[in-house]
Amino acid sequence: MTWVRVLVGVLAVLLLAGFAAGCGLVSDQTKQEAKQKVNAKKQELKKQVEDLQKEVTELQKKINAQEQKEQQQQINQLKKALKELQQKVEAQQ
Repeated sequence: MTWVRVLVGVLAVLLLAGFAAGCGLVSDQTKQEAKQKVNAKKQELKKQVEDLQKEVTELQKKINAQEQKEQQQQINQLKKALKELQQKVEAQQ
């Protein structure tokens, strides 16, 4: 009878130890999954940032091109006005 109690006690201790170890594994697995999700999100955000940086660069190039075009138009208008003034001055002389 005492052997049965000892065996039941040992079995209970083994079950508790197994249960505790099992909970630890689940916890570790959950931590691992969380880390993987965080890393995946981090990579996704990094790619989004890179894509946005590319868009900003492209938009900046377009803005610069438009500004250069406008400046060239202003230069052409000034040249035309200067030419007209020179013609008026020559006509008066």
